[in-house]
Amino acid sequence: MKFTSTVAAIALGATAISSAQAALSAGCSTYLTALSAPTNPLAKCRVYTALGFPALTHAKDHDTPKLQKAITDYCATPACTPDQYAGVFKDINANCAADMVPANQADLGATMYMWYMSPPQRDAICLQSSKNTTCVIDSINEMIARAQLPDDNPNQDDLFGYLQYVTPVLSAKGNNTAFCTSCNQQVANIFVNYYTKSPSPYVLNFDQKLTSEKYNSDLSYQYKSSCQVTLGADFKPKADSNSTDSSKPAGQDGKDGKGNAGQSAVVLSMGGVAATVAAVAGVLAMF
Repeated sequence: MKFTSTVAAIALGATAISSAQAALSAGCSTYLTALSAPTNPLAKCRVYTALGFPALTHAKDHDTPKLQKAITDYCATPACTPDQYAGVFKDINANCAADMVPANQADLGATMYMWYMSPPQRDAICLQSSKNTTCVIDSINEMIARAQLPDDNPNQDDLFGYLQYVTPVLSAKGNNTAFCTSCNQQVANIFVNYYTKSPSPYVLNFDQKLTSEKYNSDLSYQYKSSCQVTLGADFKPKADSNSTDSSKPAGQDGKDGKGNAGQSAVVLSMGGVAATVAAVAGVLAMF
């Protein structure tokens, strides 16, 4: 799924001081700045920044071989460990507990959301199809071939927009026929299994008090109703004419990957972020 252009910017990691972050406590602000520093050993744990966004793409960019190379290179590197992520979650709660209020959704809230989502995002983008590409690249190429923009939004017409659209981060509006392939069902199942086995240690949206349980429920419902597939422990992908039937994590010979792209029903789960783009867009390069 996609973020709006605003949320996409925030998702890239705008965690430095900005006008919208004036309400952050000194301790929380200092921690987030250190967390986002390129010299931080955890710098590669955030999937989209590790892939090289926002510098990797530009408006109307359909160069999927470039994105495939970036994904292949990224998936060949060691993944961050569950203990590393758990340490970040613990430190965020320790340093920023008092700052977890709706006024800080655009900066702190979005940062926390993307940290929590990064483990399944890595598994999703590294899932390899039977075409010797990744599932996300297959999906993006299919969309480009039929001139289907992410969320029918010209502002999403770049590699980041497409990549976000074909992984279940937020809901895409409209027809989701392309995402009922076997390959994409497996991506959605990655996220459902993650939500189930690793519930979020904090709310994922301060404004709407959303939890991983809510995301799990909505994503499962979307695939049940649209693809007639039950996600979770008993998941079996349903083949169709567009399905990719064999998959393995790119660069890892099938050891850690699990699945790819679907569409959640949480259409507006981070909708409150969109109003604050001006406050964060200027600090993208700092994360």
